[in-house]
Amino acid sequence: MNKTYTYKKEFQLESGRKLSNLKIAYTTLGKLNSAKDNVIWITHALTANANPEEWWNGLVGKGKFFNPEKHFIVCANVLGSCYGTTGPLSKNADSGNAYHHNFPTITIRDIVGGHELLRQHLGIEKINTLLGGSLGGQQAVEWAIQQPEVFENLFLIATNAQHSPWGRAFNESQRLAIKADRTWF
Repeated sequence: MNKTYTYKKEFQLESGRKLSNLKIAYTTLGKLNSAKDNVIWITHALTANANPEEWWNGLVGKGKFFNPEKHFIVCANVLGSCYGTTGPLSKNADSGNAYHHNFPTITIRDIVGGHELLRQHLGIEKINTLLGGSLGGQQAVEWAIQQPEVFENLFLIATNAQHSPWGRAFNESQRLAIKADRTWF
């Protein structure tokens, strides 16, 4: 089920900037059991959204490994994306206009901060399995480092705890290609 949570206080970013009325789009599948020990939290990659059944249907769904008939599955859209969580197309409370290029730089730690707010909002104390690939794996690593007592299992795919110089150069080449597009501005 697709939902949106709005955090009414100012959300402090690692850069020092703040976001007002942070919106977090998320999906839940299944139900939390009475023991509250069936939570599967999926952190998604850069190009995905909050519905893992759409992009990970080989792993998530009825009769699949992560089955909503057995698990309470949560997936929150990452901060800064275009799929419902506050990002560059969101309204800037200060100006009344969309942020566009004025959207603040965010970090993995900022994204995880949004997930933590949602976890608290949902009243989830323990997460049986935290999983993610690529950018999602980076979120999972950071969150597990920050709060190891919350997670029973980590499931990391195609990710790293620190980028190599090659990885940083590859990401910079992608940013430069986007900025070279005359329609980007």
